[in-house]
Amino acid sequence: MVVNMIFSLLYRGLIVLLLIYFLKFFRNGYIARRRVKSLAAQGIPIATYSLFFGHLGIFGDFRQAHPPDVNIHVFHTWLAKTYQKYFPGLEKIPPVVYLDLWPLGPSFALVYDATAIPQFTQAKVLPKFNGSVDFMEPLTSNLDIVTTEGALWKTWRSRFNPGFGSRNIIALLPELIEEVSVFAHVLKGLTGKDHGWGPVFQLKEKASNLTFDIICRMTLDMQFHQQTSKTDIPLKKAYLDQLSLMSLQNNSARGILERKMPWHRTIINRNNRLMHNLIKPFIDAKLQSDGSDTTSQAKTVVELAIRHIDKSDSPKSSFKPTADSQFINILISNIKAFMFAGQDTTTSTICFMFKFLQDNPECLARLRAEHDEVLGVNPEDASKALIANPHLLYNLPYTLGVAKETLRLCPLAAPAKEPPSADFCLTVPSSPIRYPLEGFAPWIAMGGIQRSPDYWERPTEFLPERWVASEGDPLYPRKDAWMPFSIGPRNCIGIELALAELRLVCVFVARTFDIGEAWEDWDKKQ
Repeated sequence: MVVNMIFSLLYRGLIVLLLIYFLKFFRNGYIARRRVKSLAAQGIPIATYSLFFGHLGIFGDFRQAHPPDVNIHVFHTWLAKTYQKYFPGLEKIPPVVYLDLWPLGPSFALVYDATAIPQFTQAKVLPKFNGSVDFMEPLTSNLDIVTTEGALWKTWRSRFNPGFGSRNIIALLPELIEEVSVFAHVLKGLTGKDHGWGPVFQLKEKASNLTFDIICRMTLDMQFHQQTSKTDIPLKKAYLDQLSLMSLQNNSARGILERKMPWHRTIINRNNRLMHNLIKPFIDAKLQSDGSDTTSQAKTVVELAIRHIDKSDSPKSSFKPTADSQFINILISNIKAFMFAGQDTTTSTICFMFKFLQDNPECLARLRAEHDEVLGVNPEDASKALIANPHLLYNLPYTLGVAKETLRLCPLAAPAKEPPSADFCLTVPSSPIRYPLEGFAPWIAMGGIQRSPDYWERPTEFLPERWVASEGDPLYPRKDAWMPFSIGPRNCIGIELALAELRLVCVFVARTFDIGEAWEDWDKKQ
């Protein structure tokens, strides 16, 4: 009798919980749909909309038009091309595009107007989008400057700024040259006999090893020689395994279930423990040296972070390494964040850059001519010339233009922010409409802005010369429309490093090798 009563109570309790869940579920759906209808009632253009599916159909069309592993940020460019299907009658895509993705995701406001971006990245700096914060948590425990906010972010950003500044990049140029020279040597081993074509290979794999070695060298002078290793070293293997878990967890369909599995967090903790144990000895050595070597101009990011501890902090002696030191934990979390932020993005940019140069041989010829003029006609002399005069790297305007134009056409990140309060609206010069952001995460439509004819002459063409054009020239670029590293105080800290890497890769590769895309050969090899 008592057992029956217990089961009856449990059954009723379960029914009540399910009822509460479904009521909350449908309430959220009602709010999401009502919010979009309210926008339409204000005269704001809304994309083709379904009462039951919201704007999920648009994402379905995008997925059907692209391979499964497409970078989600390509969506911005694709929507700018196909907008007439979803905004019939409009001559151009609206400056703000609202997307209601309930119940599979949050609601977004895609911002296609460059003048509106500073309103939520500079005039008012909105917090990082929670989805991005959750994505980084398995790697950094959200102790990094990518995801933290407020005083903690300000303190650590100021500590890391000197290490990523142009002055320190120049000081560390010999180390960067050494790593890029190894990259060129690896490519030389893949060429054919008598200067012919070698076997097909994945350029991204080789470029990934380069950028991994560089970020390790820059942050803590860690030399793991990933480029010359036949397999992934333990640090990179653990890092890549963690990224795989993060991507799986971020999958809306599988991620919810995956996060509940007991082994998921176990593997995450194991990878973090392994990375911690591999990185910590390098930090210990720097802390024990206490930054006393002031004779050397070259300093790693971590060394300068230790040296530039704010006056308001406790004395440096209180930060001597201990097993549970929060100071060390934050350093390691940020090193992993730098790996994430700088490694894959620069890797992909290198690949896109050589693809554009292959497709535009006149640009490759001009690039090579600039290197001959500034660095000497013998490519093997480039290293000596740059080490003797590091500022020559900054005397290659067309080379910088190749890098910037690649980043314009193929931006690899597009920050989103948390939805602001009810009274926060965006305005654009071309429209009297005020665009409310309550309930919508503002998402910079980077690919759309950087290919928009509103801001760029011949917007879809690869034209590095636009970056050496004089003011008044139709090709002269608008500064506010180029933002692959974002803008405002929360912009990417690694801008100078990324551009230095891309220039060096051009210098050491462009005159020595021809690189060609070979998908058919690759497919045959598989």
